[in-house]
Amino acid sequence: MNRATLLLTAALTLVLPACSMPASRTLHPLNLGWEQQLSLTWEAGERRGHLIVSGYVNNTSPYDLTNVRLLVEALDEAGQVVDQRVGWALGELRGSGRLYFEVPIAPAPRYRVRVFSYDRLESAGLMSLLR
Repeated sequence: MNRATLLLTAALTLVLPACSMPASRTLHPLNLGWEQQLSLTWEAGERRGHLIVSGYVNNTSPYDLTNVRLLVEALDEAGQVVDQRVGWALGELRGSGRLYFEVPIAPAPRYRVRVFSYDRLESAGLMSLLR
């Protein structure tokens, strides 16, 4: 083996295992501090033979929100995430209102539900004042 081939083989031996390792794909809420504006009530149940987590997103703020997504996590006995799903609470979430959601999930001993993301709606009247 010549020196260039030996160096290339050594470099590939070091690099390829790192490339083939699965990257961490754990999701985290995109809107930090969502707990200050929203609360959740939920429960695990079954619909048409499939396990779901369902409940309500409650808007405790005066702001109108849209595109509300929930992060539902299945946890093992040690509290480690074994499955994650993102689902929608469809519709516009008015200030002091609530929206229903259902997210299919894998069976697990425990679950955790958090708000993944949302957008704040700006009213046309407010926008015209800012111009």
